[in-house]
Amino acid sequence: MLLAAILLAAPVCAAQTGYTDVPENAWYEEAIRTVTERGWMDGTGSGKFSPNATLTRAMLATVLWRMENCPAAAATGNFTDTVRGSWYDGGVSWCVAEGIFQGFPDGSFRPNDAITREQLALVFYRYADAKPTETAAKVSVKNGCSWALDACAWANAEGLFTDALGTLDLCAPASRAEIAYWLAHFDVGTSVSSLTEGSFEGLGYLLYTPENAEKNMPLLVYLHGSHGKGSDLSVLTTTDGFPQYLADGLLGEVPAYVLIPQLPASEKGWLSSADTVMALIDTICKEKTIDRSRIALTGHSMGGTGTWDLALAYPDIFSRIAPMSGSIKTTSDTLKTLETMPIWAFVGEDDVVVKPESTETFIESVSEQNSDARVTVFEATDHVGVLQKAWLENGKALLNWLLQ
Repeated sequence: MLLAAILLAAPVCAAQTGYTDVPENAWYEEAIRTVTERGWMDGTGSGKFSPNATLTRAMLATVLWRMENCPAAAATGNFTDTVRGSWYDGGVSWCVAEGIFQGFPDGSFRPNDAITREQLALVFYRYADAKPTETAAKVSVKNGCSWALDACAWANAEGLFTDALGTLDLCAPASRAEIAYWLAHFDVGTSVSSLTEGSFEGLGYLLYTPENAEKNMPLLVYLHGSHGKGSDLSVLTTTDGFPQYLADGLLGEVPAYVLIPQLPASEKGWLSSADTVMALIDTICKEKTIDRSRIALTGHSMGGTGTWDLALAYPDIFSRIAPMSGSIKTTSDTLKTLETMPIWAFVGEDDVVVKPESTETFIESVSEQNSDARVTVFEATDHVGVLQKAWLENGKALLNWLLQ
């Protein structure tokens, strides 16, 4: 599902909606015009919109489904009161699959029940993948159930409850006019990519969120070199190749989440913080609903060695690895552990910091059993130059390989 963005509608010139029961300049007139033009809601017949009528749960599910251009979904769950092949089947199936709507404890969905204000808030709260807010309320409300408190507080803070109706009873059904107002202020927008800072059990990290992030996207984990250690995350985006290229947009839009942990200055290498790094990966996977079959690992220098080490320690976690200018020992154990791991290693012919021989020797040996193991040796290239050539000259191909 596309990431939904809350937009406060900009003032526009009033226009006739074409409905005989929608007065010009009514608080809901612009909203009804918007949802009608976009094909999200229709009139009720005979030139009317019926702004004071209610909307059923099945109708709202269908509206949200239309907003997403009617994506295909598995058939409706085993509810006791829904009918497969019905007019609402596509919308209800998709909304249930996405976790936007849920059924009731008795096994029913109640498709014909009018949607209440608190149910409306909860549905939009899930649709936006929002978080609880402490922002002061804008509209006076009353009643409401405990299960909807966070959702109602969020909706109120976002201005989705209108003050045109005075104090709102959250347990009462929402009108078609109110729902049109919500839809007009809650647009399916295009989210932009971002690079944000975080902290986990004493480990700082950067997290790249892709444009139009959705569920089941891949995760790319990058391990930096020794000069990136410490507690200042800006070091990574100003002096370390891959994070710097990512932050500067030199790699374009990356269609995956990218996690870049920062090793504390007291640690000698990535293996000593492996448990924390893996716990962080697991947390990000849960929070972002990552496709766990596509967790790729890469790194340079100390991070290149760390890539080898973590892949050897957790071979079932990573889908493929791209160690750069790292070191690995060729033993019967390391060969056995990585005999099925897709590997694309990168080394520099003139690297005197971490000489390329250990990688070349390992790839030559493991490739006898692993047909998806290879090494790219950059001629006349030193330690740092490997980063530049791998990402700036071969970045598109490398990303495509890592994220498949």
